[in-house]
Amino acid sequence: MSDLHRRAWAAAAAVVDPEIPVLTIADLGVLREVVVDGEGVEVRITPTYSGCPAMGVIALEVELALSRAGISG
Repeated sequence: MSDLHRRAWAAAAAVVDPEIPVLTIADLGVLREVVVDGEGVEVRITPTYSGCPAMGVIALEVELALSRAGISG
């Protein structure tokens, strides 16, 4: 596992659920995978239930967390 992968995972895993802010998206199983390749970093998230209205906010928060960590997608 590369340093970039570890940093990206840590940044994404620290994002809190907007509906239950005492839990992170990692705690809830929303954070599924971080993929690092020659083109950048891709974070894969899945909703806790079909049609979860918080997914857009979570995706934005993940992007912001990566940006704050100096990681571009």
